[in-house]
Amino acid sequence: MNAPLETERLSLRPFGAEDADGWHAIWGDPDVIWWGANPSFDVSRERLERLIENEAGWPAGLGWLAVRLKGEDEIIGDILLQDGPFPPGIEIGWHFRKAWWGNGYATESARAVMKRAFEDGVHDRIYAMVALQNKPSLRVVERLGLVAEKDMEYAGLPHRLFALDRGEG
Repeated sequence: MNAPLETERLSLRPFGAEDADGWHAIWGDPDVIWWGANPSFDVSRERLERLIENEAGWPAGLGWLAVRLKGEDEIIGDILLQDGPFPPGIEIGWHFRKAWWGNGYATESARAVMKRAFEDGVHDRIYAMVALQNKPSLRVVERLGLVAEKDMEYAGLPHRLFALDRGEG
């Protein structure tokens, strides 16, 4: 599981069962999870509980982190490192509540998580799979220095696979 982490403006920590409201504010919002948000709080809570249970068996350094502004309790987003469906490597991803878009929080949190993953030797390569219609996330991967490797269909949508190797970027 990922350990807590701080950046200049953000505090990142593993999700707990008490975070169901914050999780649902992200995963229940069709503007954020446009490919499959579920408006049911119970569904969100169950998904979070499953995630927490599954993460217990993940290698150190992998997991989902709740993102908050330093000194605040409200969860504004999430950042993740997990085994990706495109080996060898781990996948990075992020989801932020719409009210917090455009502030650089995805880039700031992703940069910190990637830096720690490379420094801790979690893996030598980090991937991001971004839907081509997701222009904000395409800009985030560009700012992070990930390099486009190929276009492909994933989950029925056109995506671009990006990667960054340790020592690059």
